[in-house]
Amino acid sequence: MIDGIGGVFLFSNDTKRLAAWYRDCLGINAAGQDAECNSVYATFDSRDLEHPEIKRTMAWAIMPTDQDIKDKPRTGQINYRVKNMAEVLDHLKSKGVAIDKTQDYPGYGKFAWVKDPDGNKIELWEPGEE
Repeated sequence: MIDGIGGVFLFSNDTKRLAAWYRDCLGINAAGQDAECNSVYATFDSRDLEHPEIKRTMAWAIMPTDQDIKDKPRTGQINYRVKNMAEVLDHLKSKGVAIDKTQDYPGYGKFAWVKDPDGNKIELWEPGEE
């Protein structure tokens, strides 16, 4: 029934501040902006494995919420694939981001966990050698 992920949506009381953090700390440039709903977004393109002629686009967006979610607990977690875990962790540390935990799982790769300024959980993953 489901054949992929169409989008990832984060909610924030300050979309511009959170988008700046993702740009500066993780390199996600949310260049798109929807003035109607005050959200910011980026897209990631990929190809269908069985039919490489089919291009897929996944949306990533930070959207405003009318509820006060400051300091409220979050559920869920987004996994971001990285090319070089050591480089990403060094960059995050230089930005003052606390690294909650790191783990190497042979066969699967390297993982690290952090939180964004709104408290959203982030899992970073450098795939292992195939």
